[in-house]
Amino acid sequence: MAPIAPVGRERAIQLAQESPLPIQLGSPHPTALIVQQDGKFRIRELVIDRDAAEAAAAASQRTRSPSWMPEHYYSLGKPTGKIFAEAATKAELVTMMSTMTWPENW
Repeated sequence: MAPIAPVGRERAIQLAQESPLPIQLGSPHPTALIVQQDGKFRIRELVIDRDAAEAAAAASQRTRSPSWMPEHYYSLGKPTGKIFAEAATKAELVTMMSTMTWPENW
């Protein structure tokens, strides 16, 4: 997976309205997700467990064709970090998305 361009607010809103969740945000690699979690709709930071990443990197070294790329590291991100936005419904989240501060790298 190559680095990705930011989705942008308008496209993120469109995706939140029309596409299944989760939706990745972040550039050059995913840093947040739009998710449904614990009965809420959220935009939440992705957190990578260092121990899990080190174990996965070590395991890849032991394979026949060792490869460990940034994409492998970022794929381990879990939506367990900071909650940037939270709403009871997807429509409420979309409303929040249209007015909240939007990071340039999303």
